[in-house]
Amino acid sequence: MTYSKSTNSYFKQLPRLDYPSLANDRQSAYDFQIVKNFFKRGVVRDDIFNEITNFDKYIVEGDERPDQVAYKIYGDSALDWVVLTSNNIIHVRDEWPMSQGDFLNYIEGKYTSAELSNIHHYETLSLRDSRGNLIHPAGINVEENFSVTFLDNGVYRTESKKRSLTFLENETELNDKKREINILKPSSLNQFFDNFNEIMKYKPSRQFVTEDLKKTENPRIISP
Repeated sequence: MTYSKSTNSYFKQLPRLDYPSLANDRQSAYDFQIVKNFFKRGVVRDDIFNEITNFDKYIVEGDERPDQVAYKIYGDSALDWVVLTSNNIIHVRDEWPMSQGDFLNYIEGKYTSAELSNIHHYETLSLRDSRGNLIHPAGINVEENFSVTFLDNGVYRTESKKRSLTFLENETELNDKKREINILKPSSLNQFFDNFNEIMKYKPSRQFVTEDLKKTENPRIISP
């Protein structure tokens, strides 16, 4: 199936609920209205991310928003939800990289100037022996007095290859790590939409009306 831009909006993909009307208290308990089911969502399995035929790696630049990334990749800003779903991002505020202004406001509200320059933690740098064998990898949190002794070409060596990160550097790295995202290749969009549409369909149940609509219980109706 080929999808036009008019059908790309995330809200158009959501199924519906026949929900008790809350317009006013004088309405009948049997009054319902159809609304979108915002609680229904799909996620991409972790193993799918490793399928290089479907995804590319992408680095979010500067203050880029999901809709701007979607427009750059797909020519349609309404596909921002595809960018987010491809990374299982639910809370954009917490899981998308902060803009420069938001980041500055965040750290200024969380730390004092003195705290930002304090050491947050130490982590290892990659260490190899003279033959190129890996002794320990980079990126492991360690204590300040960390060192490692190893046998290198018949001689024992003691090394302390680590770096310190201030609170500012740590927060910056955490924000920058969010910039590394998965991008669904444009050639896989139709398959993605078909699969997503299948996930959004309701299965037969007591509340089932159609694959796109189910009826909810009204608490004002008292069963005998």
